[in-house]
Amino acid sequence: MALQSVCGWDATNSSQYLSHNLDLFPSHNVEIKPFPNFHQTCQGSSHHSDSGPPPPAHGTTTLAFLYAGGVAVATDSRSSAGKLVCSPDSRKAFLIHSHLLATTSGSSADCQFFGRALARECRLYKVRNGKMPSVRGAARMLSVLMMPFRGTDICAAFTLCGWDQNGPCICYVYNDGTRLCSDIISVGSGSPYAYSIIDEGYRPGLEEEEARQLARRAVCHAGRRDAYSGGFVDVYWVREGGCERDPREDQVKLYVKM
Repeated sequence: MALQSVCGWDATNSSQYLSHNLDLFPSHNVEIKPFPNFHQTCQGSSHHSDSGPPPPAHGTTTLAFLYAGGVAVATDSRSSAGKLVCSPDSRKAFLIHSHLLATTSGSSADCQFFGRALARECRLYKVRNGKMPSVRGAARMLSVLMMPFRGTDICAAFTLCGWDQNGPCICYVYNDGTRLCSDIISVGSGSPYAYSIIDEGYRPGLEEEEARQLARRAVCHAGRRDAYSGGFVDVYWVREGGCERDPREDQVKLYVKM
């Protein structure tokens, strides 16, 4: 009221002018489109398939390499389901027969299923032929068993470490039927860390104690760096006389000792 009396401002006329000439809240016909969700974005991207996001990683660390007396094998013992540690002391290596040891990576149920199927086929082979198959022959059997499941949700990777008429041998078999042989093989989410230690200290013709220290250090280092690996260190030996196992060691205590 003071402003009206001093300046002669007419509030009635001003409000009418504002109402006709100034729209404080204009209305526009704006079409609001919903933002595509994550699944639709993945489907439209060339880097992803229609099945959605990639599956979660399966954590483990297994390794095997040739040394002067045969094959040195080492694994960790942690089993996980996603980000949950299900078991800290599981066994990730088992005997197919007296001179063939298999290490596993992937789904525990799938690995047990194919491991039992391979052991059965090896026994049937011995009944028919009077002897066990070679390591490469067993790898071929396992590849044939896995090949019909290609493209399914089966997740299993095997490293077959054995001794046959040709001496020590290491073969890797994946669930899509892939198989290969090498002097050094490491599998699992911790394998890059294990390879870094093996590549530094490995040489052909390692003695047993050197091989033991290298295998323990590689798995221990992988368990320290990889969140999905850990627990204990299991070391196995595949020699001409059969397979043996060292006493289990805790990774935390072993890391402090090393």
